[in-house]
Amino acid sequence: MDEILSTYIHLEHHALDKKSLRRAYYLSRIAVAGIIVLCATLFPPFDSSHLITQPERKFGLASALLRWDVFHFSNIALNGYNYEHLFAFFPGTPFLMRLFAEAGLWIIKTAGFTERTAVVERDVLLGGAAASLMLCDWTGDLYDLTIAVGGTPSMAKLTTLLSLVPLSPPALLFAPYAEPFFATLSYKGMLACRRRNWMKASVCFMLATAFRSNGTMLAGFIIWGILVEPLTLHWARRKILPQALVTSVIRATVYSLLTALPFVLHQVHGYYSFCTAERADPFSPTGFPPWCYSKPLPLIYGYVQKQYWDVGFLRYWRLPQIPNFLFAAPVMALLWSASWKQVRHVFANALEGWTTDNGKTTDIGSRLQRSAQRMIFGPPNRRKENGEPPRSPPLNSFATLSHAIHCLIFSSILLVEAHVQIVLRLSSSMPYTYWAAAGLVMQYKGSTRGWNWARIWVVYVVTWAFVSMILWAAFLPPA
Repeated sequence: MDEILSTYIHLEHHALDKKSLRRAYYLSRIAVAGIIVLCATLFPPFDSSHLITQPERKFGLASALLRWDVFHFSNIALNGYNYEHLFAFFPGTPFLMRLFAEAGLWIIKTAGFTERTAVVERDVLLGGAAASLMLCDWTGDLYDLTIAVGGTPSMAKLTTLLSLVPLSPPALLFAPYAEPFFATLSYKGMLACRRRNWMKASVCFMLATAFRSNGTMLAGFIIWGILVEPLTLHWARRKILPQALVTSVIRATVYSLLTALPFVLHQVHGYYSFCTAERADPFSPTGFPPWCYSKPLPLIYGYVQKQYWDVGFLRYWRLPQIPNFLFAAPVMALLWSASWKQVRHVFANALEGWTTDNGKTTDIGSRLQRSAQRMIFGPPNRRKENGEPPRSPPLNSFATLSHAIHCLIFSSILLVEAHVQIVLRLSSSMPYTYWAAAGLVMQYKGSTRGWNWARIWVVYVVTWAFVSMILWAAFLPPA
């Protein structure tokens, strides 16, 4: 009875925490929108191209929304993929912008406030903002995910509150960008992986891929949960390989392919838009764009990223881009230091288990068992008497190792392959960002000696949040 009562109290406490976090989410949305619209009214834009399409609306919410990638999203929402370079953007965001714009127009037309029958740019801008507001409350999923990987309720609440001060508030909490949808769906899929609901996880990751190509990397969590983690547990218990291994490999493959489905369909759409007979270009010597003849596969996405956005290995490593590297440096340092520390720690423990034999000759099975045990439980002196792992902060647990590996690989790719400043937006899709930040706050809580990195990080994030909102309003980089 006491155990049931304790569980009920915990659940009630979690529900109250998530309710307060949901309120904080909407309050942060309102605050960010108010600051950006006010700044857009006060400061003249450095680039006034957004006034070409709506010169009569120099001020207001719709005008403040139209910046950077929103131009491309709104164009796709209104006209479809009518130009090659637009295939750099996946269809999830434009689809929701159009869907909510059509719904809003139908409502106001039914109420008698307009006679229009076709949506215009302002409709899709406001529709996209409404979709982001209504569909992108990630607070409950991030809170539950933090609990699921071994965090305490206080750390889960702190982590989620930190996520409401992202490194790109305009993109995450204001504009119709891909990142808030991508982050929300990523968290939902990661939580489903912890709960071993693989179908839900693959569907969430598939939907995330409809917003950003990076969603294909999320299949790694499915592969980890279905294959890597069970195999490690089997080795730790000195059991033979499970008979269902082949079935697990097939399941992991199918779910991973499902995750990549939007990427594949986007490439097929591009091919049939530009590389078929009815789409031949009479002004081109060959009749078709050069990427149509690419081997082994004619993929439009890689071509337009390189051709129009100059994306590629070390292509961004040039002197004029130094400011963008400086913009990205603080969050890159946090992601790299935290993820590398955990990955190195876990695999060092595994290597130590493999090489330690106490002077005895041991077989491969015993070595694998020791390595797996140290990966999961840590060194022997950190285990409880019953062999179970002690409760530890998430960044020291096997439960978050897959997140650390994903964070390390993803941030490294952004550093050498992409426009590095987009880490300010994409860091929001990795819970590891906020776990690392929360870990700093908890580590340095009450500390008065030396550098207080927690205080430095919080001051930086809050300061940069305000600066980035002003830069967005003034139409200045980083995007």
